[in-house]
Amino acid sequence: MNIIKTKISYFILFIVVGILSSCQTTSDIPEPHAPVVTDIAIMMPLSGADAVVGRQYNALIKMGIEDGLKGSHINVTSYDAADEKQALASLEKIIARKTKIILGPLYSPITSLIADKVKEHDIIVITMSNNPALADSKLFVFGHAPLKQLTRIVSYFLNAEAKHFIALLPAGQHAQTISKIIQEMAITQNSTLVRTEFYADNPESINKAVKIVEASVDNLNEMDDITSKPIIYLADDYKSLNLVFNSIHKYNLDKKAIIIGDNRIDIDSPVNIDITFTGSLNILNMNVSERAKDMGINHMSFMHAMAYDLGRMAISCIGDDFISYRFLSKLNSKQPYIGISGNLYFIDNIAQREYDIIKRENGTYSTLATSK
Repeated sequence: MNIIKTKISYFILFIVVGILSSCQTTSDIPEPHAPVVTDIAIMMPLSGADAVVGRQYNALIKMGIEDGLKGSHINVTSYDAADEKQALASLEKIIARKTKIILGPLYSPITSLIADKVKEHDIIVITMSNNPALADSKLFVFGHAPLKQLTRIVSYFLNAEAKHFIALLPAGQHAQTISKIIQEMAITQNSTLVRTEFYADNPESINKAVKIVEASVDNLNEMDDITSKPIIYLADDYKSLNLVFNSIHKYNLDKKAIIIGDNRIDIDSPVNIDITFTGSLNILNMNVSERAKDMGINHMSFMHAMAYDLGRMAISCIGDDFISYRFLSKLNSKQPYIGISGNLYFIDNIAQREYDIIKRENGTYSTLATSK
């Protein structure tokens, strides 16, 4: 009898629980939390004189973000920063959206313009400028320093006991600085800056300068006590370098001397010139260059690779969701970020880049020395 009573009690309890459950409203059921969306702003010149490169960098930053996504919920908005007026108007929109991360701007003046305003609104900025004076607690300088590349590659050849350097440079104050640095470095290793030849931005001046350099190279190579090839340092932008390369090819100069420079000299040229430069072959391990061509970017310069790295590095520091102190902690960790433009980390909010020594010979690339 007791067993029967117990079974009846359980049955009644089951019915009561069922009735109570059926009376529960949908409002009593906890809803799943909506994912936290991190808003990222990209500030680049999307109009005006620098619109072409600005749009290319913008696209590569987005590609880097997309490649680095691992479950993060991200909203990316691009803003024009072609000039002061556009930049300030864009910043107002960024502030209104309560965005906390800005990737860009590209240049120092625009970055300086927005620096105080972003500080007031607790916004973290990673600028592509290379001006260390801009660095602040929440403003990171991501740009690269060509002069650091200069000292890196000249030191490499000095350590390899190169004795004779020649600088072939565009006329201007920056070229004077480069010449002075090479000269001072050479003296410390009992080497010599044999000559510095400057040229104007036209084919006639460039060809004349290269011909003069060729004569110096020939004289050096004919000396009995010379056991190594002279070193010719180049530093210029894409358009003029193409003209320089044409003249170097004409005089077969890259076979008589070693042509060196920073990453800018690794350009697509109709003539095949052997060069040695600072950079990284990390980019060969990914298909970024091929995908960039689909977007109309036929040559991945160092700056293009930097833009991709900026996006991918930022998203890697965000993680599953954006928390300001954690994001800053990762940026400041000194743990190198391995990017297609090379490895980097921050000290005092300024990017410290590690430059490998890369050789391009007959169109084939190889690493002569790593940065570590």
